[in-house]
Amino acid sequence: MRFRPLSIALSVLLLSAAPTGWAAETLADAWAQALSVDARLRAADAEGEGARATLEAARGLALPKATASSRYTVLSKEPAALIGLPTLPGISLPDRMPLSERTYATHALQASLPIYTGGRIAAAVAAADIGVQASAQERLRTEQTVKLDVAEAWLNVLRSRRALAAAERHVAALDAHAADVNALHRQGVVPRNDVLSVAVALADARQQQTRARHGVDLAAAAYNRLLGRPLETAVDVHEPPPPDAAREDFSTLVARARAARPELALLGARAEATDREADMERAARRPQVGVNAAVMHEDNRYRASQDVAQVAVGVQWELFDGGIQRQRADAAAARARAARERQADTATLIELEVRREWLAVEEAAQRLATTGAAEAQADENLRVARDRYRNGVGTHTEVLDAEALRALTDSNHLNAHYDLHGARYRLKKAVGEL
Repeated sequence: MRFRPLSIALSVLLLSAAPTGWAAETLADAWAQALSVDARLRAADAEGEGARATLEAARGLALPKATASSRYTVLSKEPAALIGLPTLPGISLPDRMPLSERTYATHALQASLPIYTGGRIAAAVAAADIGVQASAQERLRTEQTVKLDVAEAWLNVLRSRRALAAAERHVAALDAHAADVNALHRQGVVPRNDVLSVAVALADARQQQTRARHGVDLAAAAYNRLLGRPLETAVDVHEPPPPDAAREDFSTLVARARAARPELALLGARAEATDREADMERAARRPQVGVNAAVMHEDNRYRASQDVAQVAVGVQWELFDGGIQRQRADAAAARARAARERQADTATLIELEVRREWLAVEEAAQRLATTGAAEAQADENLRVARDRYRNGVGTHTEVLDAEALRALTDSNHLNAHYDLHGARYRLKKAVGEL
């Protein structure tokens, strides 16, 4: 039993020293985390709640309304009616009869129900319902934007780490070459100029290495921000699988984008909602019919009955309003036409976006194939240049040029690899399927 604390400590030490690859985040993990904390999505959810509340309020326009009220009235003098009775000899008669006390309280319970509104309530409900659909499309658009941002940040973390590894490889190669140059210089085989030039090249490579190291830190911080974590949190992300080599037909992608892009549905919903607003304004110019019922009590000793009930059916028809309702309806109809024009323009922009990302995928795939073959050639070119230099056949400049060419090839291949992944995610976003 005395060895148990030691065994526990050893277990903890082994677990902490274990490789972290098993816990590496995939892009799906990153999306799930980001979607749960992103402020843009929370704002879209709040707007959706507001749209649903507006719909319930519009539906409530068709329901009965009940109102309870109380009022206390103070008059300057008691209301009275002139009686005008004939005078009789020897008899004094009052010439006024009081109708109400000078101060009294009135209590009422009223209920009203619209019977006919010319379609105003139906149009309000339809506009609010379309608003709910529009908020759902806005949330989908926001979600896809968040997912693309996370995908690009995730790829940038991987790209920056591979760039740092390439920079370290470049420094190591120049270090090895510097050792060769210094050894040959000590033997008197090469001039001091070779020592100085390789030192300058090595200093520049170390500067690039420092920049790449800072790029790793910045990429991780940007990634953590999107996932709602402290910027300095350690990041361990999973390398994506090789990109799919299949190339989809452009016209098929455009057709899918027209059907799936939330921006088009959003603009269409806004146009429909504005059409319903125009219907509401036109309906206000028609007769409005409603029924009203009330029970009232007035504390007045001059009334024979202080409790009164009433039922009334009323019609209100605004015959002339200076053209206000008609102009409001025309304004709403114009806004609906504007929304549909924007929808048509957005459709062409989406087609252009799909074409751009479709070509970007093809370009990155071709670059990846080309640079992949060039990497082996650049390595062999560097090996030959170094052998020639060691044997006194080649020049120091040839080695530096070969190493610079190899570093450029590494960078091109690295960028093509992650550009292809990024272009595929942007193409999915352009089609509306991310």
